[in-house]
Amino acid sequence: MDLGTFWKFIGDARSRARDDRDFLSRTASRLRMLKPEELMEFESHFEKIHTESFSWNLWGAAYLMNGGCGDDGFDYFRAWLMAQGQQAFDNAVKDPDTLATLAEPGTRGSRGFEEFMHLARETYEEKTGEEMPDSDVLFQGVVPSEPAERWDFNDATEMKKRFPKLFAKYGSAYR
Repeated sequence: MDLGTFWKFIGDARSRARDDRDFLSRTASRLRMLKPEELMEFESHFEKIHTESFSWNLWGAAYLMNGGCGDDGFDYFRAWLMAQGQQAFDNAVKDPDTLATLAEPGTRGSRGFEEFMHLARETYEEKTGEEMPDSDVLFQGVVPSEPAERWDFNDATEMKKRFPKLFAKYGSAYR
């Protein structure tokens, strides 16, 4: 499975899904059709993309959208973002303020998707009766990118400056 196939897999499931639960169900169903080596390839792409998407800028957006966001929450947020498809993901990684067009207010705290993070591994285990090799075996050498600056996510002025659209939509907790 190449990277294009990985994103097409996600895009197809997302385009037919009514919501995140339906996306998970459709993705699980499609993953069950893959061979174990294809599941490992899927997981390798997932881990690589997920790890490379780490940035303080994206974490700040997740913090704003969710009314807070710890380490695990940021992992789940990036999984949720991947599940939105390649275009939404790539746009948000480049400019997190584009996330203002994805999620609606009133669903604060729902932008996390731990289940999606484990789906390929669980399917592999169901098929083979064995645990999938650790991700460092699947994709060695990936480290999170570290942008030059980190800031206080509780600084309303800074958050508004960095994410004007997201702040307009989710910044009520700062007021």
